[in-house]
Amino acid sequence: MRFKERLLGFLPRLEKAQALLAQGKVHPVLGKEGLFVVESQEGKGRYLVDLEAETCTCPAFAQGRTRPCKHLIAAVLHEYEGKKALRERERVAVQAVA
Repeated sequence: MRFKERLLGFLPRLEKAQALLAQGKVHPVLGKEGLFVVESQEGKGRYLVDLEAETCTCPAFAQGRTRPCKHLIAAVLHEYEGKKALRERERVAVQAVA
């Protein structure tokens, strides 16, 4: 499959993952780096995402239909946004000191 087709197939999952993040449905597991609980879009379930193992307990992932699934992508986005916010706070603190 060509890159364009693969990317076009991926973009809807990315949009759904962004929606999960925006709706506050991505929750890090306290004290467990890289583990997240992600609620389903319909609110009918919760899935455990392990970024280290690159796994999710959702049916689509388990059946091999979708990899990476939207829940796994949402957890990565959550982690990315957290690191981005930390970098911004550090940048502001450095500017305040200067």
